Amino acid sequence: MKKFTVKDFIAYNNPCFSCGERISFKIGIIENTIDGMAHLRPTVAPEHTVVDLKITYNSSLQLWIFHKSNKIISSNNKELTTFLSKNNIFLHSRCDKCYTNVQSQFLEFNLDKGFIKPVGISEEMIIITDDNNMYHVNSSFIEERTSVVVDRLDKATPVSPIKFELPLLPMYKFKDKEHFLNKMKTYVLFS
Repeated sequence: MKKFTVKDFIAYNNPCFSCGERISFKIGIIENTIDGMAHLRPTVAPEHTVVDLKITYNSSLQLWIFHKSNKIISSNNKELTTFLSKNNIFLHSRCDKCYTNVQSQFLEFNLDKGFIKPVGISEEMIIITDDNNMYHVNSSFIEERTSVVVDRLDKATPVSPIKFELPLLPMYKFKDKEHFLNKMKTYVLFS
């Protein structure tokens, strides 16, 4: 499975594969003890990404991730260790125009050496339209499968959506949107 640095993950679907718009990049946090989830908006600069992981009345916990090396620095290493023992962190990119999105697996931190290990993708959801159809493609990297739903754009023609399953078909396997659409049309033809 392909692995990404934080910088590579940000660039992976930016601009959006489906529609060409800029993506919205966030850092997700899932608390281990309850079913709480938050999406934090980091500041992405050319050399680094900065995110406020925790802000209270008395303190804050900031994390800097340097793009060239995936090295990290925190405002408080002891508090970062405690935070990471209670939370899982992942990367999330989403297009606010077409809703295509990509989510990473949980980040693995090497706190002794101060860096984040390269991370794989957990899931992708690609939504692309052509003149006649909308292709909704969900890929689960954990389950190693892709499910496809093809729906007609013209609702005046009553046709049921076409649904089928494929082996894992990640976005990075396609040169561009046209290559993707040609492949989907072939799958529809033989499904």
